[in-house]
Amino acid sequence: MEPLIEILLAWIGENTDYDVTTIPTPIVRQMSPEDLTKEYYAGVTHLLPDDGVDERINALFSTTDGPNGTIYIIEADRIEGAEEFDHPTDNPLFREILLHELIHHVQWKSGASEDWECLAMGEPEAYILGGRYLRQSRTTDPLPNRNFWARIYARC
Repeated sequence: MEPLIEILLAWIGENTDYDVTTIPTPIVRQMSPEDLTKEYYAGVTHLLPDDGVDERINALFSTTDGPNGTIYIIEADRIEGAEEFDHPTDNPLFREILLHELIHHVQWKSGASEDWECLAMGEPEAYILGGRYLRQSRTTDPLPNRNFWARIYARC
């Protein structure tokens, strides 16, 4: 996973004004949908879906877990089209999900998020860059209304 993280951090550096040369890598933990849902709803378990899975959750980034934060992400082999690749992490759809969370990591580690009203203000950048990544990799974007969702999820 480390080489993939380095590739995606370099992509962020090439496609933004962030200096990623000193950004440390976060921990990345692939999880089942059930475990990812539990992680998301930790502390508010009464809100857990009845079936134990919130299908809207693909990943999340925690600044407080691990020395440089932790990305919790759905297992690569569960992403649509994973079987078409030699390794499921080669799937551009998985890579875009990881990229999205790495952008949040870079926003945090660079200090860009320090003056935001809330961390949701980083969502537009992550969504827009994710769309750019998919276009550059010639992959159909599964989120056709990306700009809309970028603004919706940016609400504090």
